Amino acid sequence: MEFTHEMIEADANIPVKYIIHTTPDAVSVPRHWHEAMEISYTMRGSIQNFYIDGKSFTTKAGDILIINSNAIHSILPLFEENRKALSIFFPYSFLQQHVPNIAELEFCCFLTEVEDGSLSRLQDLLSEFILEAESGVRGLSSLRLTAIMYDVLYLLVKYYSVEKKSATLVTTEKHLARLTEVITFMKGAYAEELAVSDLAAHFNLTPEYFSRFFKRYMGNTVLEYLELIRLGKAHQLLVNTDKTISYIAHSCGFPNDKSFTRVFKKVYKMTPNKYRMQGKNHNLTV
Repeated sequence: MEFTHEMIEADANIPVKYIIHTTPDAVSVPRHWHEAMEISYTMRGSIQNFYIDGKSFTTKAGDILIINSNAIHSILPLFEENRKALSIFFPYSFLQQHVPNIAELEFCCFLTEVEDGSLSRLQDLLSEFILEAESGVRGLSSLRLTAIMYDVLYLLVKYYSVEKKSATLVTTEKHLARLTEVITFMKGAYAEELAVSDLAAHFNLTPEYFSRFFKRYMGNTVLEYLELIRLGKAHQLLVNTDKTISYIAHSCGFPNDKSFTRVFKKVYKMTPNKYRMQGKNHNLTV
């Protein structure tokens, strides 16, 4: 999955979008945002390096994270064979329709038990959502998934919403538009030799201002984020082709094999060659 500002649309038969994550592979998702409110539920295993608006989390089985609308977030998980997780995206238009004061609310990020078994009820509902999505009766499944989704939203609003005290990190349409433009350009030019001064000049900004702006809103430096874009491209080639490490490094914009290996090990905790062999042993695809 590769996006910066992601447009979330509902699935055809239910008013939310959902993804059930079962691959053990450690596919990284660089920092991005979307208007939709997102629920991340770890049913089995764990998710490491889950970043949400300046805070990092590691989940275990049963943990629920909420990503508020326009919150910048990313995932850099490690390989884990037993992992199973669910992501549900509530489109903002749907939230506005059913929670009229949604613009004045924000949801707790890491959910804990508050009262009346609220957390365990949510865990049961989300586990049922996964079961129904995977093996439900054709024709009735969408009805049950919709009912579960409404129950989940009700519990979140009742027990886990608070009055919004501060805006999310990305606060204006101007900033959203500029970040989208910058990262779209970086994704198109990742294979080229890019310096901060080159990027700043392209957007008619001074390198100093450009660097501060990017770091403030994205949490990474410009070059760190560029490395993540290159790493995502390289990861796809590594697991889906037999291209040499040298070819992958140079075609994805890394100056040399050593630089590629350094960045890869920082995120995936092993060399590209070892990761490729591990993937082959588990028949991984992404």
